[in-house]
Amino acid sequence: MLISFSLSFNSLTLFQDWTFYTMTVLYVIILEEMVRWLKQGRRSEMSDLVAILFFFFLIFFFTKDIFTSIIGAFSVYLWFGIFELKDYPVINKLLIISLVTYNLIFISGIISNYLQNPFIFNTSFAFSFWVILGLGFILFGRKYIVIWRFMSPEYLTLLLYIIAWLAVIFINQYTPLSFKSQSPLVLSSFNPFDFIFNIYFILILVNWSIYFGSGPILDKLLGIKRLKNENLVNIINKVKENMEITKAVKIGIGKYPILNAMAYGSFLDRRIALIAEDETEIPQDELKGIVAHEFAHSKKNHTLILTIITSIDLVIRMLVGFPATFYDYTFGNPEIPFFSFFIINIVIYIVIYIFVRYLEGKADLYAKKKGYGKELVKALYNLESFYATGRQIGLNTMLLCDEKINHEHQILNYLETAEYIHSSLIKPSRISLLSNFLNSHPPTYYRVAAILGEDLTPSKEAFLPLICLSKSKIRKYGNKFESAREKFDKIATQKFSQFFQIENVSDFLNRINRKELYEFDLNKDYLFTNKLNNELILGTLRNVHFNDNICETDTLIIYDMKEKREISLKSSLYQRTRVIIDGLYFCDKKTPLILKDIEFNRNYKDAKYIFAKTDNSLFKKKIKDTKLPNSVQILKNFTDNDLFFKEKGKTKIFHCLETDIKNTYEEIELKFTNKSSMKQQKPVSLKLKDLIIRPKNIYISIGKNKTFRKSEIKIIEWLIEKQCRAYVFLKRPVNNFEIGYITSLEYDKTKKSDNLIVDFLRIKNIFDQTIVIPYKSIEVISFDYKTALIQKKKDTSFFSKIGYKILKKLKPQKILYLNKV
Repeated sequence: MLISFSLSFNSLTLFQDWTFYTMTVLYVIILEEMVRWLKQGRRSEMSDLVAILFFFFLIFFFTKDIFTSIIGAFSVYLWFGIFELKDYPVINKLLIISLVTYNLIFISGIISNYLQNPFIFNTSFAFSFWVILGLGFILFGRKYIVIWRFMSPEYLTLLLYIIAWLAVIFINQYTPLSFKSQSPLVLSSFNPFDFIFNIYFILILVNWSIYFGSGPILDKLLGIKRLKNENLVNIINKVKENMEITKAVKIGIGKYPILNAMAYGSFLDRRIALIAEDETEIPQDELKGIVAHEFAHSKKNHTLILTIITSIDLVIRMLVGFPATFYDYTFGNPEIPFFSFFIINIVIYIVIYIFVRYLEGKADLYAKKKGYGKELVKALYNLESFYATGRQIGLNTMLLCDEKINHEHQILNYLETAEYIHSSLIKPSRISLLSNFLNSHPPTYYRVAAILGEDLTPSKEAFLPLICLSKSKIRKYGNKFESAREKFDKIATQKFSQFFQIENVSDFLNRINRKELYEFDLNKDYLFTNKLNNELILGTLRNVHFNDNICETDTLIIYDMKEKREISLKSSLYQRTRVIIDGLYFCDKKTPLILKDIEFNRNYKDAKYIFAKTDNSLFKKKIKDTKLPNSVQILKNFTDNDLFFKEKGKTKIFHCLETDIKNTYEEIELKFTNKSSMKQQKPVSLKLKDLIIRPKNIYISIGKNKTFRKSEIKIIEWLIEKQCRAYVFLKRPVNNFEIGYITSLEYDKTKKSDNLIVDFLRIKNIFDQTIVIPYKSIEVISFDYKTALIQKKKDTSFFSKIGYKILKKLKPQKILYLNKV
């Protein structure tokens, strides 16, 4: 009876737990993902997210601890990530650091949860910082710290504070020596030893010891050596004089694969270090800009100010009896609830973080005041180009490897960076703004705006990434920055032309066939929306001209359909939405609509789509409230053209024979034959309602599984025949893509009986170079074409369908997906 009652009680408890149902649903979904993986030989696009969610709720079901569950989910997932990314040496090492750290915390959390004692978890959390730092040094050396984007002299000093604080906490908690964690001011009787051995006093003492000893400590930590190049020393001393620094400054250099500098040390021991790989290749004008910025920090005693602020923070905590650190809270007897303690600390750190960014802005403006604004902007452009595609996370993995970027990829990085800074001064992406929150410096584009303009104060600059999350604020500052954009365009173009010896940017863009980027966009109708003033233009894209401007490379030549004239538009100022007048649209699942026209107001800043229903009645939809989907009329372009069909993990080439477009989406049909098959096949007809269609951008993943090799080779042979511009992405941390035209495949001649063993792929890149690429080093090949990548809905996992529905909601012109999940 007792056992029966216990079982029934546990069952009742189980069925009352909502996490049990969530875990069960995710278990079924992950089983479906695994079945599809086994059938198709490839995982779905959303399988990673499904796995993380499943492991999170599985751990949460047992522990009911959110933090442990998050750490645990990523700990388990990282095991698979390390295995899958073993061909990426740098990323794999970074994942190893994360894996060890996450698993240390996760296992400790499980043990603490079981013992109902947080001591083991807190200990692992205290050691996690040392694990990250230690493994980083072991795997990458000193550059692990230097090349992270969020580092600055102030942040490096804060890093030293944190290391010292952790050392003090470790001594306090895990050695016989014990410091008082309670404020000496609230004790009943005052004892000098209670004050001297109090954690507040010890940490204040540590702060100032670090400040006065930061010079030699950072020299040792970062491997800074004395700079012996007399020419560079003379340039730096000249800048020092212009910045009105009269006291001696020790000049050093650290050899790392990035061009930067840092001023550090106390006011009694001022130091500056160049960060460069080769001191003989440092551009003098950029050197002056970088050094001027760093000397501004030194002149204004910014690290001293930071030390004073952190000391005041500790004094205030002592006066009010607020725990000095997380560990003092855990091992002490605080009266404040943990949530309140946590929130207050977050607010304090945000204030310090904002203040650091404010100091960076002040340093920029002081350098500008002393006449080094243009040089600093050049240096910022150069530094931003180092991070290139890794700018959002603050790290480009190429900076952690031994291989060096080649001349051609450096050109592409500088080209992309100039366009990025220019376009961000018009309308920065939200991802860019959000990712900057952990950076010690404001975004480069706002620093450029502050230096080249007159409207941006350091305090406003520090908060601007948060302010510009609002669309109206983006437009406001985009208009304010017009003058700064024009100045930056000239500086960046001059820098690009001098650095790469390219006299005419327009001719260069023509030589690399940039116009091909617009090949499938020309002679199509678009609604052009100005990003700054919302002006709307309905026009046909007729041509593209290239400018002698590295930031504003493209000018769009369009025929204005309303004004009946040809006009030119700056491509960076306008967003494009594809429209097909008299095209059939399904804005919901059932209702067929014909787009008859677009009605504009007098100033062309607002407009409405005019649609006709099946009964010929008209109705209007405001453009600002409507995300226009793809018209099914685009299917007409598929007729008598090749398209690409994903089936069972393979991408096959089909030839579209006919598209039958009707007014109900259930009856719209495509008819095609399989070109990849050697056998004669009957035409296949499929309903549009059963398909997922992604127009224009086609890609194939190159896997190790030889089951897919035949279909991969068919696609590559098609690319060789058509000579389409292809993007070949490689499993390398640097020089990891090639753009050009695949010319041939080279097979393993030692195995003539098996023509699926491909050794190399040969490509003629846009710089007219022939590159031989080992086939096993290829990750993905992508290209644009006038048709689409198609797959059946029934071959797609449930979670992937949800992902596609979300994509259709957010970016409806990226996909054609008509009915329910």
